Amino acid sequence: MAGLKSLPPEIRSLRPVKTLEANLEKGRLAHAILLKGDDLNVLESVSHALAHALLNSSGDPNSHPDFFTLRPAGKSRGIKVGERGKELPNTMRHLIRALNQTSNQGGYKVAVVYEADRMNASAANAFLKTLEEPPPQTVILMLTTRPYELMETIRSRCFQFKIPARLRSADSADWTTWLDDYRHWIKWLHGRPQEARRQPDKAIMQVYGLITRFVSHVQASSDAAWSEQEETLPESMSDEEIDALKVGLQKGVRDKLLIEIEENTRLAAIELSHMVPFPALKLAQAIAALESITGLLALNMKDDAALESFFLKSLKIWT
Repeated sequence: MAGLKSLPPEIRSLRPVKTLEANLEKGRLAHAILLKGDDLNVLESVSHALAHALLNSSGDPNSHPDFFTLRPAGKSRGIKVGERGKELPNTMRHLIRALNQTSNQGGYKVAVVYEADRMNASAANAFLKTLEEPPPQTVILMLTTRPYELMETIRSRCFQFKIPARLRSADSADWTTWLDDYRHWIKWLHGRPQEARRQPDKAIMQVYGLITRFVSHVQASSDAAWSEQEETLPESMSDEEIDALKVGLQKGVRDKLLIEIEENTRLAAIELSHMVPFPALKLAQAIAALESITGLLALNMKDDAALESFFLKSLKIWT
């Protein structure tokens, strides 16, 4: 149980983590577990803590012979099924073969599938039988921030735990100022619409200023996070896996910021209600526009193009 005790108190105290810990103590841990939440780093920390406890290891689980991983790779950041008869690492077939082998240490085997929603259909279908009838003393942990991108047949074969914690990415003064400026922009557009219409140049300049600063903040935050994570990467990771992980980290940073933009859109609407009637319809339209570009970004649309679409829609909505 040392693995779970090593988690930060704010994570270990969460109800889903307590449930996992209780099930582990009783020897009733499910063989296939889907950990879902907003922050992949939190999900990874929980999965590694479980691996520590199951494998009774004292160091990095990546160095344990009965710990296996599967990650997105390549420019498409996909999880591939792999070719029949070939031992290609970091493919679904390779993972399945590894799990069906005898445990090296005579105990549990643990597999972690990072960003499981990146599995293509072939990889997902190949994994179904293993999820349904896993080898003895095998625990499969699947991590995702987008559970509904997973096939229903995959989700239905897993015990699902939503880990609500997420690490704030916005402790910097620059980002706090960005959020303040974003709320002030909304309140100016909707609280003083006639003035905003008389100054379209000012409204547009603020749009592109916010976009430029957002993109710069994502890059700076991603670079800082990568410099920390790069030192802890397993030596066995391929260049393709590392490239995909780096891109995934940047997308994770961006997605956290988008969540905070949604929170601050609601906060701006609440602040506006002190000046004008609560803009419930406009708030719903703005949130829908944000959710729309979040979907486009998941399909690899460029950040600045997606944000331009959101802000121009917001400009119309709030005025």
